[in-house]
Amino acid sequence: MHTPKLNRQPLYTQAHDWLLDLIREKELQPGDQLPSEAQLAGQLGISRTTLREALHLLVEEGVIVRRQGIGTFIAADSHLESGLERLESVLALAARQGMETKVEALSVEPIKADSALSERLKIDLGDPLTRICRTVLVKDRPVAYMEDLVPACHLPPQNLDDTFAGSVLDLLRRQNNLCVQEALADITAISADSSLARRLSVSTGAALLLLEETLFDSDGTPIGFSRNHFVPDQFRFHVIRR
Repeated sequence: MHTPKLNRQPLYTQAHDWLLDLIREKELQPGDQLPSEAQLAGQLGISRTTLREALHLLVEEGVIVRRQGIGTFIAADSHLESGLERLESVLALAARQGMETKVEALSVEPIKADSALSERLKIDLGDPLTRICRTVLVKDRPVAYMEDLVPACHLPPQNLDDTFAGSVLDLLRRQNNLCVQEALADITAISADSSLARRLSVSTGAALLLLEETLFDSDGTPIGFSRNHFVPDQFRFHVIRR
């Protein structure tokens, strides 16, 4: 296997990402054993101390389990995990971790900006928006219900056809006239109402994570807003503090 070049800091976060790639490339299954610490550290060209920091992070994320005196194994219960410092779609996140996704109940409709959306997106009241709603499944299990609202000048409704894979973020990034630079995200815990419970196959009142996110271009202009509802036992979000 090609030895990766770790040229950014901190090293343990780079080792963490490489280990996730290793798990995906080798198609490791729950219960499969990882190579020894000595082998992994040698392949990465890092110290075993740094490697252990990366492994510890994977343990916290529920990706692996470590058995004293035996070795390190793929955990029986895998989650989608992401650092909040990484701007990527749920579909890109799942692909990075070797998980296949499917989109159901896709709805695309033109709407007019109300006062709250016009203020958030810095547009005029009544300006045309494209509203995209869908449920994302991993291994045939609903993991997220997503709603995106984008000014129609950036994403006309007719641009979402049968080739749309489910990620508005990825779609916007492919447009030559846009540069998606950053996002401002807020996460809160909410209870599922009857509509969300039906879409996500959970009980009414079940706990969900709501991530509300505004996307900005390189000039700091808002170009989209999303409300993303996640089933918490399928996601692990973490923050790397430096």
